[in-house]
Order: sequence, then structure tokens, then C-alpha cells
Amino acid sequence: MICVAVKVETECGTCRLPMPVNTLAREVSCASCGRPAALADDLWKALLRHPIHDGPKMLLQEGRSTSAGKLSAAYTRRAPSCQGCEKEIPIEDIREVREHATVTCARCATRTWVRTVPAELAGALPSITHLVGEDPDPAAMAPEGAAEAATFPCPQCGSPVPFDGVTRACVCRFCNASVHVPDDFVFRGRRKVAASWFLCFDPSITDGAPAAEAVSAGLFDWEEEPPQVAVDAEGNLYCAATQAHWVASKPFIVSQKRDHILWSIDPSLNVRWIQRGRLKAARLVLSPRGALLVTDSGKSPQPWLSSETGTPTEVADHSSSGIVDLLRDCDDLTCCADGSLLFLTKDKMRRTASNGVEALVWPHGDSRDRTDGTLMTPCELADHPERMCTAGTRVHGGPDGAIYLMSRDEIARFDASGRKSYGVAFSSEPPEPGFCIFGADARGNVYVLRCEQLVRINASGEQRVVLESKRDRLPRPEMSLAVCPDGAFWLFGTEGLAWKFDPGGALLFDSGKQPRPEKPSHQDLLMQSTESLGVRVKKRTDLEIRRDMLVGNIFLFCLGLVMVAIFALVVSLMVR
Repeated sequence: MICVAVKVETECGTCRLPMPVNTLAREVSCASCGRPAALADDLWKALLRHPIHDGPKMLLQEGRSTSAGKLSAAYTRRAPSCQGCEKEIPIEDIREVREHATVTCARCATRTWVRTVPAELAGALPSITHLVGEDPDPAAMAPEGAAEAATFPCPQCGSPVPFDGVTRACVCRFCNASVHVPDDFVFRGRRKVAASWFLCFDPSITDGAPAAEAVSAGLFDWEEEPPQVAVDAEGNLYCAATQAHWVASKPFIVSQKRDHILWSIDPSLNVRWIQRGRLKAARLVLSPRGALLVTDSGKSPQPWLSSETGTPTEVADHSSSGIVDLLRDCDDLTCCADGSLLFLTKDKMRRTASNGVEALVWPHGDSRDRTDGTLMTPCELADHPERMCTAGTRVHGGPDGAIYLMSRDEIARFDASGRKSYGVAFSSEPPEPGFCIFGADARGNVYVLRCEQLVRINASGEQRVVLESKRDRLPRPEMSLAVCPDGAFWLFGTEGLAWKFDPGGALLFDSGKQPRPEKPSHQDLLMQSTESLGVRVKKRTDLEIRRDMLVGNIFLFCLGLVMVAIFALVVSLMVR
């Protein structure tokens, strides 16, 4: 059974706060102010059109977004799961539900509401048989008997006053005092965030998604500049790329459409998740605490994403509000091993927690400015640097806690306390700026991408050329680099080309040698558009010919009748 998780939100028309819509209903109430909001069937039909149409064609864990009116929805193709522990709910348990019921999780005992699609909503949900994980309908769940009536303490005598959830004005049965149940009590315990609920397709809807292998799924098909990339401690690859394909919008008009996507694959190249329809990524920074920091030209107010799903996350230690302003003006940034962020901005280095709270640049370091005002390059910097020339300088945090600062021709390494380990100058030409061109492994080796060389520098500052263009045909101009903790590394070029090497430089994977899905070219679509137009023109011409023949026959028939009438009139006059 194909299932799609849907997370719906809107804005309350009264208090203007975000309003989660955790059930498919004609009316929902705001969790903050309690005011109801009407949701017509036509609005639901417009919002769910894309999830229903795209669901069977999506990859597992692929996520997209859509909107209709004031409703916005994020949807992901994945199996239904328990709201408590995320354990997958067996499809057989869902299929057994004939009207509505709860399914109890075998792991955490959380009850998940399951219902079949009501008749009044069948038109808005074609091919959908069940809805799973919504907020339960109290009226529907009443026969199962569940919770006891809530009580509110009387403000006069303290006795419990029963509250039915509807009537706000009550009378204490002990002291006859009038009791008004406040909003805080009425709406406490209700969800304040949007939760995923699931659309389950009819079993007759077959699985039309491509294979899970990344190349055959069409992920390695960027055409222009290399993607933004990162690798986590488990070897999972994260990639923000721009894909382009030709679309025939009108006859004789074929245009190129660009799609900015973010995806992750495991070390076996199986797709973990995909997020489409994003803004173009400017940076992709990986936190060791299970989050991605993805910045874009629009400076998204939700730059922190979950590394497990690619969807926005707003947990306590990855708050977005405090770092958005810092992202606007920084020259470069990195996430350190302790989860803090290092920014290079306005010729200074700044450190913040992941939620934007300012912190010391170097723990237990001297924060005084020890320079004479001259902006230094990486090799000239002393211990605990804070001021430097940040224009063209890149910063990277290694898995072992080391910090690397690299300019066009130099790189310097500092340990986690800020003590300088080495400064090294390069002899080969640097590549084009703008891409990820260096990274470090867990043993303190840093890999640096040059125009014609890939150089590895160990923790003592010794250099070794791992790849050379004349010998290995790599690296090439306009490439990006991602280093795995074990020392393996990825190289990314243009036109969807990617290579993975072991720590010694032996080739492990080449995307150019893998089967790729065929994409229609500009000429193919133009010919299809022309042929389609020719068929329509031919059909229209045949119709016009038949119409003209019919009109001609009618004209001849009428002319014959007129001639017969005239002849009859002449004969009658001659007889007289």
C-alpha cells in the first residue's frame, strides 16, 4: 500500500498565530485562542490534489510542498508510523478498519486513530481508502469509552467542577458559586505544532516510483555548477543541487524548468529522502547533532533542517530565530564538533550556539585584540585568532574539533582550544571560489582541492598529493569536495558527474558509468509538440471538410426543392 504523510498548517484569522490542522475536517479550532475556522471541501480538494497525484510517483522519503488559499502542506511518501515512537504501523492493521478504530502501538502503547474516508469527502480524496494518525474525533471515539470528564477547581471552595469541554460557564455543586473556565485550562494539552497524518492509497494503485539506487532515480543529473555537499559520521551524503529539464508549455514553445532539490543517500547509494521545490542553496553545513543548516538567497527563516527527513526542525538547541541575521552578512561559516557555529564576518571571527546565542570564540582564550590593526592571512595568525582578513577566507570544523582557516594560497590548523598547529602555503593554482573545496577526516587529515591537484595534509602539516589531473584525469575546474570521517572522499563536477575514492585515492564509484534515466531533449519535445499540433490540425481539417460537404449537400437539396417548385408553378400556369 502506498502512503503519503501530510503536515498541514494555516494562520488563525483571529489571533494570527500559526494554526496546525491535524485532521481532515470541515472545521478546526485554533489551539491558542479556540476560535473555529471553516475549511470547505473545495479547499481540501485543491490542497490535496498534488499529494494524491504525485504520491504513487514519488520515491520513498521524498518530500514536497504545496498550498491552497491560506493552507500550506508538506507531504512525504512514507509508511504510517506511531505518533509516540515512530514505529511503523502494519498495513494489515489499517486494512482491517471498516469505519473507524484505534491501533495500539506494540512498542509504546500509543493509540493511533484510523478511519476510512467518509462518503462526503470521497470526491476530494479519489483513490484514498484510509486516513491514519489524525487528531481523533471525540464524538466518534466516545463509544470506546475512554477518558474521564475533566474537572476544574472551584476558585471559591476548591471543589472539583466537572467540565464537559463545551460549556464555559459552570456552577459549583458544593457552594453554588459561578465558575468561568479560563482559556488556559480549556486549551491546555492541545497540540501546538503540526503533526503528520497519512493518506493511504487503494491497493490497486501500483508502485510507479523508480528504483532506490541514487543514479537510476535521477539524482545525479545536475547540469551546471557542482552541488553543495556534506557527509555525516555514518557516511551519509547530503547534496543540494539544481536540476534542469525541458518542458513543452505550448505548441512550438519549449522552455527549460529548474528544480532546486535537497537529498540524502546512504553509503550504499540508497535514497534516504528527497526535498524538492526549494530555493537555491547557498551553503550546506552539517551539525554533528543531527541537523543541517541550509542557507539560500532568500535567507529562509527556517534554515535548520532534520538530517533524518530534510524537513524544518525547531528544537531547543537548533532554533532559527537567533541566527537568521548572522547568516545575512557572513563571508563563511562552519559547524564545530560541539555543535556551535563559527562565522567569518566583517574581518572578525564570531562563535554562537546553534540557536544564535553569542559565545566566546575560543574557550578559555584571551578575547583581547592582540593585533596592531593589520588584517592577517592564515599563516600569519597567532594562537586564538579573532581578527583576520575574511574576504576570500574559508573556515571548516573537523570531526576531531580542529578548526581550519584557508585563503587562496594558505591554510592554517588550530586545535579546539585555539592553539595553532601549523600554517601551510600551496604551490598549485587555486580553483574557482564558491564551492566546498576542503574538508577533514576524524584522524586530523585535511583534504584540499586545487585546480589540478587534490592535496592531503596530516595533523603535522605534511603535504601529499592524492590525485593529480595529469595522472588521474582528476581533479578538474569547477569541482566541489566532501570528506568522510574515515578518510574516503567525494568529488563532484558538472553534468551530474561524481566520484567516490577510498582514503588512498582508489576509485570506488563513478556516476558517469551508471545507468541513468532518459530525459527528453529540447529537440524531442519540439518534435512531439509539432506532431501533436499536426494531429490536431489534421483532425480540424477533416471536420471542416465534412462540415463543408454537409453544407453543400443541404444547399443542393434546397436548390432542388426550389427548382421543383418553380417547375410545378410553370406547369400549372400553362395548364390554365
